Amino acid sequence: MKKRLITLLALAPFAVLAQQQYTINATIGKIKLPATAYLAYQEQGRMRYDSATVQPDGKFMIKGTVSMPMKAFVLLGQNGENLKSRPNPDQIAIYLENGIIEINTTDSLIRAKISGTPLNQDQQELIASLMSIKHKEAQMNADYKKLADNSKEKAKLKELLERLADSRMQVQESYIRKHPNSLVSLNLLRSTIDPNQYPEKATALFNSLNADLKASVAGQSFLSKIGKAKALTVGNMAPDFILKNTKDQDVSLSSFKGKYVLVDFWASWCGPCRKENPNLVKAYEKYKSKNFTVLGVSLDGGENAKAKWMDAIVKDGLNWTQVSDLKGWASYAAQLYHINAVPANFLLDPTGKIIGRDLRGEELNKKLATLL
Repeated sequence: MKKRLITLLALAPFAVLAQQQYTINATIGKIKLPATAYLAYQEQGRMRYDSATVQPDGKFMIKGTVSMPMKAFVLLGQNGENLKSRPNPDQIAIYLENGIIEINTTDSLIRAKISGTPLNQDQQELIASLMSIKHKEAQMNADYKKLADNSKEKAKLKELLERLADSRMQVQESYIRKHPNSLVSLNLLRSTIDPNQYPEKATALFNSLNADLKASVAGQSFLSKIGKAKALTVGNMAPDFILKNTKDQDVSLSSFKGKYVLVDFWASWCGPCRKENPNLVKAYEKYKSKNFTVLGVSLDGGENAKAKWMDAIVKDGLNWTQVSDLKGWASYAAQLYHINAVPANFLLDPTGKIIGRDLRGEELNKKLATLL
């Protein structure tokens, strides 16, 4: 549970503000005793914890002081439950700040409502705005699991889930723009808008925040990520790297200058990558005689990584240069290109300039047909 909390609380920004004295008053309607409430937050790089026994009337109170307003999590263990044994504990995100924070629920923190202080009112507004989407997503995911091998129905449901994800994004963007002075907006921006995937959107939303939020440590950290992501947008020169090929020979990206090259990040364990490989093979065979090639960068790692990598190359018929340091997500090239999901690719022109990103299937073919 501790590792999960650290991941969740990495989103809490820090700034130089006055100390905050908070009181959490909570009421849980149908409580199963014995029950314990836990408070977890990160301050000055360290995890902090507090707890309180839930009384027979379902009430508990936690008081404390933190150096600045910050995001925290309240977790609930009922019926003597050990939260360490649960991958997804019953919890709710709140903000620690001056004042009394009210938490009220009929039975669990997942369905709780929070109020009492400005940031927690903002947080409750965000929760309410996403509630209907959250319920629809849960129902669709449950339906998806029941479809078994019905690929046609699964495809339809997947499309609906993608549309719902777009709706969620729109609601989140709207919230950030309507609350430019709220720490909740900065946290939401950091957790939902990846600058590597949406550099322009990340920039626009960041610029919509007030000066204090942008100047905070968390704000400046996010701005730095935007800067690094923009260096990999279309029109910029692709950063060079050197990795070993399947024969343990050094291969540099710069050695491909003079050709159009698709830098393809993939892995033998990646289902979507393997599914896309036939499309890539067709594009390669069609345009390899027209000054086009592919450089495959594998994110394979762990036990028998090279054998699995080599086997996938043969099975999928990937007849272009392949390189890897076999370090998985810690791959030097993956870190350099800020890769956090595969498949991913960058199309470079003969000078090494990025002219396309994440081109797959027909989209890649259309782009190559235009160029070549």
